[in-house]
Amino acid sequence: MRVQVLQRRSTPGSWPTSSILGSTSRRLGMALAAIGALWAGVFWVILTSPRDAELASASSAKVAGQAQTPQPEAPAPRPQRVGLRALAMTGEPVGVNGSFDRFGLELMTMVLASNNRGETAFYATIQRSASEEGIFLAKADGQIARIAVAGDPVPDQMGQVIAGFGERPAPVMNDAGGVAFTAALGGGRGAASVFLASEGKLRTIASSGMKAPVILGGVGVFAEFEAVSLNGRGDVVFLAWVRHGRETIEVIYAARNVGAVHQLTKVAAAGEPAPGGGFFSSFGAPVVNDRGVIAFPAVVKLGPALGAIFVAPAEAPMHLLVGTGDPAPTGGIFARFSERVGLDDSGRVAFGAFTKGAGPDFGIFVADGADRRAIAARGHAAPGGGVYASFGAWPAMSHAGAVAFVAATDKGPASDGVFVLNADGKMTRVLGPGDALMDGGKLTSLGLYPTVALASDGSVSFLGIVERDGDEANAVLRYGLAPMTHR
Repeated sequence: MRVQVLQRRSTPGSWPTSSILGSTSRRLGMALAAIGALWAGVFWVILTSPRDAELASASSAKVAGQAQTPQPEAPAPRPQRVGLRALAMTGEPVGVNGSFDRFGLELMTMVLASNNRGETAFYATIQRSASEEGIFLAKADGQIARIAVAGDPVPDQMGQVIAGFGERPAPVMNDAGGVAFTAALGGGRGAASVFLASEGKLRTIASSGMKAPVILGGVGVFAEFEAVSLNGRGDVVFLAWVRHGRETIEVIYAARNVGAVHQLTKVAAAGEPAPGGGFFSSFGAPVVNDRGVIAFPAVVKLGPALGAIFVAPAEAPMHLLVGTGDPAPTGGIFARFSERVGLDDSGRVAFGAFTKGAGPDFGIFVADGADRRAIAARGHAAPGGGVYASFGAWPAMSHAGAVAFVAATDKGPASDGVFVLNADGKMTRVLGPGDALMDGGKLTSLGLYPTVALASDGSVSFLGIVERDGDEANAVLRYGLAPMTHR
């Protein structure tokens, strides 16, 4: 799907099992800081002001202005515990004007991002505001900061403004708090760009009309963009459509962070030879780890495998990791792969796959070189009782190697939930509908087409529906270590 200026609204509902998840005062802050010094060794942690604060980054009545990446705030001590909390909900205010409407688009599996600083990046539509949609950041202390909204000017593209976030908004982030995303522009030429918001600045990584190097032996021009990935070094990897003569070609690029600039290099292009035989035809979403290794699924034509997952190390030749027709550890052979995969810093890849032949017809797998392992499959026993019945669209993988996914279960006490395989190999059902929220209310549904984001500290972020005081609302949620404060 390509970046276009579209306006959508999601439709809340339950998840069908057939689917593929006022600021504190100066004196209070000083007092809390003093308490923190006294309790520094007694399981207290440093956090900032409570969730009740309004959006510090939204300064205009039209929710527009320069895009911001939130900066660390003055610390204040708060006790923490592991739990489930709602980070943002439908109807909550967005700055001084407008309120959150939805956190997804109709019939779309939405992508969130999270990091080990307790932050979650997400997309939302806005009601009663001049800006209809935006990318936001929920911070560890519960405050919400704006990354970019429709109507924001683009600092390094004179006359351009952000018009929207396309058909499939998918922000990504790293542990330093940087956020990358794609957006359509409204400066009169129908362009699109890949952006990186970091250290309080919004930078263009690539934009329609810019030269796109090394396409089939020549130079093309960027036309449109879709999936992006961001690592801890600030490298941005993205899928682009490039005009080359009369053709439009799918290409994966890496924008390597070199000092104050990003250097573009081509990773793979449609029509070029694929490792293992055949030619690349189209691509799924690429992902890059903190070592600069890139993994991506692709469709291949005229090769022994019609689809495969490829790995491109930073300083070594690209290779085919696993392809259709390869034996599956659950029996039978791999038939089709998920459009997104996970990648840890050791180079292991997590993916969902359909299989055919003997054994279950779908599972969640981890490939480590020639070793392929099933961590869950349809019909296999699920932790907490019952068997897996269906799965979310794709798994998430942390830099440390943990894997998270959404699944529905049959023949057990629970119907569906979020499952995590930690780095030590232990599988746990960490949450599901009916679970209480730390700040009041409960989770009632994982929504339509659910998926999760997994941080390297083991916390998971996802979209769902919550009930509080008898009312239901769409919400962005996070399970993990959190401050013991109420909304």
